[in-house]
Amino acid sequence: MTTVKTSKESVNITEQKLKELKEILPHCFIEGKIDFEILKKTLSNSIEQEDEKYIFSWTGKNETFRNIKSTSNATLSPLKDESLNFDDTKNLFIESENLEALKILQKSYYEKIKMIYIDPPYNTGKDFVYPDDFREDLKPYMEATGESHEGIKLVAIPETSGRFHSTWISMMYSRLFLSRNLLREDGVLFVSINNNEIHNLIRILNEIFGDENYISCLVWNSKYTVSNDKKFVSDQHEYILAFAKNIDVCDFYLLPRTEDSNKSYINHDDDPRGPWKPTPLHAKSGNKNLIFTFKNGVKWSAPEGRFPRYSKETLTRLDKENRLWFGKNGTSTPNVKTFLSEVKSGLTPGTLWKWQDVGHTHEANEELAKILGKGVFDNPKPTRLIRRMIQLATQKDNEEIILDFFAGSGTTAHAVLAQNEEDQGNRHFICIQIPEMVKNGKYTTIAEICKERIRHVCKEFEKNNKKKSKKLDNGFKVFKLTRSNYKIWDKHTKQNGKELRKQLTLFKNPLIDEYKIEDVIYECIIKEGFDLNSKIEQIKEKKNIIYKISDDSNHFFITLDEQIPESLIEKIGLKKDTLFICLDSALDDSKKLSLSLQCFLKTI
Repeated sequence: MTTVKTSKESVNITEQKLKELKEILPHCFIEGKIDFEILKKTLSNSIEQEDEKYIFSWTGKNETFRNIKSTSNATLSPLKDESLNFDDTKNLFIESENLEALKILQKSYYEKIKMIYIDPPYNTGKDFVYPDDFREDLKPYMEATGESHEGIKLVAIPETSGRFHSTWISMMYSRLFLSRNLLREDGVLFVSINNNEIHNLIRILNEIFGDENYISCLVWNSKYTVSNDKKFVSDQHEYILAFAKNIDVCDFYLLPRTEDSNKSYINHDDDPRGPWKPTPLHAKSGNKNLIFTFKNGVKWSAPEGRFPRYSKETLTRLDKENRLWFGKNGTSTPNVKTFLSEVKSGLTPGTLWKWQDVGHTHEANEELAKILGKGVFDNPKPTRLIRRMIQLATQKDNEEIILDFFAGSGTTAHAVLAQNEEDQGNRHFICIQIPEMVKNGKYTTIAEICKERIRHVCKEFEKNNKKKSKKLDNGFKVFKLTRSNYKIWDKHTKQNGKELRKQLTLFKNPLIDEYKIEDVIYECIIKEGFDLNSKIEQIKEKKNIIYKISDDSNHFFITLDEQIPESLIEKIGLKKDTLFICLDSALDDSKKLSLSLQCFLKTI
């Protein structure tokens, strides 16, 4: 009898994509593998035949795809002492190298994220570039973050490096590739960038998302002053690239109307339809001119070089409906009344985002300084900037998730909490930040800075929210990237007799020494594709405990008891499609056979 084992690795991206392709083009697969000749014939009209073609390539592209395809056997362990309102919150902070975290999240959060915002290193020659060499059992990562808690020391790529641009492209490509899988079909990605790499970032995003899903290149007026010490020009802006997962179904909402946008609407004549503003009857283009006489005897024609905005029939209707304004004396050049009640409920955003509307770099520094003190983090973004993106890409009542995997000082988390505070929304965030070392007496790593900022903001909003009827989510769960709780075969160990015997013990005792039950449960949660906010309930009978794990759509049971009484199995009422996980050693062959007929059995 073959027993299904629990998964010890993150989802295999290649296998996932092959499965999707097989569902679309099953005839192109022979004995489970792609027949490229059939695939070419099927897609003959869409295959580039020319030897010379436009391609995007860089040194390290092959290695980048190997990194994308490699799986992770790491896990995420909960840190309740560092969390706030752990049992009641759906917000997540993950202290982790972000490529590894994105791999771990693939199964649980596939197509669940509504908006992604990232503020990655700009590759100025001084910025740190995130390495991709944490694949081999996370040894370098764990050595850097383990017992000493000193964090990761990242290395900047100097401009003199022969792979200055290529190293940055490789870093960004792999992370953006994996993040696209997490976006919903109607989801939106925003990426901050400056002049250094915007040309390469556009090419990366065009290749991963498709240039047809490009929304805009937004210009953020980030500084309100000019630096006179600059040799040529003083930069006062940065860019934000916006891409849709699928532009045909992408949601991009209007911005809230402001007092300034409404001030031109005035009710000059006490019209019962409310405030209005005058709109000229002429336009820059149109049909040939006409002379129209209104019912009050005023004659009108478009000025020289202009054309009527409306047809004769429309002008007649507007005159009949008293939607025209002829000035206070009733004989002036007529205008159409455009009523505030009839215009869009919000404002269409422009490509230029002025600092007056979304904040500037000095404001961002002051904002963080009020919370954590001055000088703890360089160049954060203002919350008003990210709140504008949240307003455009999300709605307040749908429990939509916003992901930031370059979390930095935690501005995105702060912005989500602030926007919820303003409109009483129920959005949630997932923030990922590597424990990058900082030279600051108060904080050791950027991850610590981020957590402390979120903690402070949550407590502040919780205090403000006590007087309101709706309870908002002002908390966050903290998870940390750790080695698997499963004993993993080390292929790099010298295969002598002593080491082999040592490794073979993993077949007898599959879990690491001194494992925590809660850590094993969360490893099963993430590797079986359940939400990290899944509810965990205990079902007890004397000394035995079975845990019921439930997310919004499904549930499974797990126990790590060495012996499982029949009465407890009966108590939980297993069904054919219900997942049940237990230690392999807890069941003999007879019980395995019996249980596998009752449910979907997996063993550790």
